Amino acid sequence: MFLEQLQRTAKVFKAVVKQKKVKLFSHYDADGLCSAAITIKMLVREGINFEMKIVKQLTADVIEKIEANESDVLLFTDVGSGQLEKLQKFFDKTQVFVLDHHEPQKISHINLFHMNPLVFAEEGISSSMICYLFAKSVNLANADFVDLAVVGAVGDEQDEKWEFKGFARKIIGEGETIGKISVTKGMRLYGRNTRPLHKALANSFDPFIPGISGDESATVQFLSEIGINAKHDSEWKKLKDLTLEEQQKLASAIIIERMKLSDVTAEDIFGDNYTLLGKPEELEDAREFATMLNACGRLGRYDIALRLCLNDRSALMLAGEVIENYRKILSESLEIFRTNPQIVQRTNFANYLLFENKIPDTIVGTITSIVLNSNMIDAGKPVFGLVDTENNIVKISARVSKEIKNINLRDIVVLAAKSAGGEGGGHKMAAGGLIPKGREKEFIQAADKVIEEQLK
Repeated sequence: MFLEQLQRTAKVFKAVVKQKKVKLFSHYDADGLCSAAITIKMLVREGINFEMKIVKQLTADVIEKIEANESDVLLFTDVGSGQLEKLQKFFDKTQVFVLDHHEPQKISHINLFHMNPLVFAEEGISSSMICYLFAKSVNLANADFVDLAVVGAVGDEQDEKWEFKGFARKIIGEGETIGKISVTKGMRLYGRNTRPLHKALANSFDPFIPGISGDESATVQFLSEIGINAKHDSEWKKLKDLTLEEQQKLASAIIIERMKLSDVTAEDIFGDNYTLLGKPEELEDAREFATMLNACGRLGRYDIALRLCLNDRSALMLAGEVIENYRKILSESLEIFRTNPQIVQRTNFANYLLFENKIPDTIVGTITSIVLNSNMIDAGKPVFGLVDTENNIVKISARVSKEIKNINLRDIVVLAAKSAGGEGGGHKMAAGGLIPKGREKEFIQAADKVIEEQLK
C-alpha cells in the first residue's frame, strides 16, 4: 500500500509544482542531508523552482518562521511526521508533502500528503530511501540516486548488525543491478581502505574496541603486540594492505578485546560493506561517506555536505578537515565523560547523562550512542543525554539497546518533555527533545514514570 500511495502522490506532486515554488526543509544528519540532496537533484531535473533550509529540529520556533501561501508547496524530508499538529496551519493554504520515517502523528487533510511507511503499518526504512522511491516515482531516470539512499540509510543505522533486510534490501539490490553499489562481507572499520590502520582502529566507535577506540598510540602498541607492523617501509599500512593471515590475526585480536565487554556480541565486527562505484576513493565506502556527512551536519557545514552529495569533488579537502575536527571533538567529549563520574545520574529505570555545557549540543546523540554501545554504562536501561544549548534550552538525546523490546523512547521523550514544558519526537529506539533549562529534574521524574508504565 505504501508504494502504491507513494506513486500516486508523486503524480500529484509533479502536477502541482509546475507553476509553484517548492520550499524544502530537511534534517541535518546524514539521512536528512542525503534526503535533501536526492530531492534537490529531482527538482533540478524537473526544472522546478525551489529554496531549501536544513534544520537541527523542526521545532515550534522553526515552524513559526515558515512563510507559505498558495503559490508555494511545502516539502519536508526526514522531519515532519512528528510535527503534523504544528503544521496544520498550512494545510488550508497549500499542499504539504512529508517524506519521513519518524513516529507519526495521526492527522489527515486533503492537502497533506504524508509518505511514511509506518502510517501504512509497513516496516520502516530511512528517509533517504523514501525520498529515493519518491524521486523514482516522479521520474524513473532518478533511479541513479540510489547510492545516496544507501548512504543515508547507513548513516541512520538502518542496517541492523550491518545488514539490510526487507524493503531496504530490495533497494540495495536495485543499486547492485544498475551498477551503482557493490556489497561485500568484511570487518566493520571506518576508513578501512583510505586511512592508516592505526587511525581506522582508533576511530572505531561502532564497534567499540576497549582500550583502543579513541587512542591512536594504544592502537599502534596493540598492533605491535599481535605481530602486525603498522608500517611498510615508511608508509602507514591500511587494512587493505594486510595479508589474509594478518587480517585474520587482527580480527581474532579485536574479538578477544571485545569479549571484555558484557552484553556485547564480540563477532559484530563483521558485516556488509557497501562500495559506491564511480565515486572518488574518499567516498567509495558508504559508511565513510555517511560519517563525513554527519560530521559536516553536526558542525554546521551543511554546504560542504550537500556539495559532496552533489558530486562536487572540490569539497573533499574541506570535508577532510571537518571530519578531523569532528573526531577530535568526539575524543575530547568521551574523555570528559570518563573523567567526570558525576555526569551520570542513575535511577531504577534509566541512566541520565547530565553534560550541562561540557560538550557541544550537536554531538550529544553521538556520544550517548557511543556510551551505550561501548558498555561504558548499563546497557540494560535506556540512556538519556542532556546538554545545554543556546537560549536556556536543554537538548535531550535518548537511546536504548536493540535487545530491549518493550521500551518506546519516542513516547517517553514526547510525554516527559511535554510535562517539563518542552517538546520531543523520534523513533522507538532513538529519540530527542528540547526542554527549558532548569526543568531537567521534572523531565527525569516524568521519564521514569513513563518507563515504569511501559514495563508493566
